Amino acid sequence: MSREERAKSKATLSASLAATGAALGSVYGPVGTVAGGTLGALTGLVVGDQEIIFPMDYVAIPAFEYALVRQGHAPSQIIYIKEGEVLTQIQATEAQETEEILTGATPTPSAPKKRKPSAYNRRYAKAFKQVAPKYKKKGGGWRMGGFKAAQKEAHRRAKN
Repeated sequence: MSREERAKSKATLSASLAATGAALGSVYGPVGTVAGGTLGALTGLVVGDQEIIFPMDYVAIPAFEYALVRQGHAPSQIIYIKEGEVLTQIQATEAQETEEILTGATPTPSAPKKRKPSAYNRRYAKAFKQVAPKYKKKGGGWRMGGFKAAQKEAHRRAKN
């Protein structure tokens, strides 16, 4: 789905939810109509996956308490959203997770490609493995100056 199609879909959803919210809120008079329309439009915007900057102040309530508010009960919590605040999606929605499963898209990043060693690097590595035991102690540690000497000899052998 292109960016333009998503924007049109989001606008259509927001408009339809605003109309539904206004109709449901009209039970409480003109204030209810405005509040219901605003909450409906906000819900339509939140459904999208883009960052949202609120153009005006909003009041939000828990979605499951909407029916109680319509019956005249007060919500358990009210969130005041000030104009200019930004709403960003942090966690993928169930719909997005389902889409990822169905399309087989995995969000795991691919490992960076390993560089191909040069011919000289391969010769040096082989020479170093051959030379290293001469400069090591019986316990496996390097002798004094042994590592540096092993490097020099391996480079000398790799050049020839």
